[in-house]
Amino acid sequence: MSDDVKSKTALPAHFASLRAIGPIAFAAGGVAAAFGAASCCAIPMLLGGFGLGGLGSALFMPMLAPFQSYLIGAAAACLLAGGLLLWRRRSCACHGTRTATTMTLIGLALGTALLTLGLTYG
Repeated sequence: MSDDVKSKTALPAHFASLRAIGPIAFAAGGVAAAFGAASCCAIPMLLGGFGLGGLGSALFMPMLAPFQSYLIGAAAACLLAGGLLLWRRRSCACHGTRTATTMTLIGLALGTALLTLGLTYG
């Protein structure tokens, strides 16, 4: 009987932590994929503004240029899923910490900016 009580009380806490991690994980994945998509063209242009354009083109362009369309799709899917999970978490009764929500919003905004740069200059 005590095993049933322990498992029933531990289960909601476990799911609550998964609900808190979901938007953060998707936002991080979206930022990483958007950085990869922007690395083809936008990041070398940014580094060129600092005088390191040749370095940026030599490092990023040959490796990631063939995969740019896949990275754009993955970034869009991850950012959309992270935004939806964050919106769902904020609308239900299971609130996370304010810092985690703010950091997730910043990550989603950064990922969206990188994705826009990758689409624009790609």
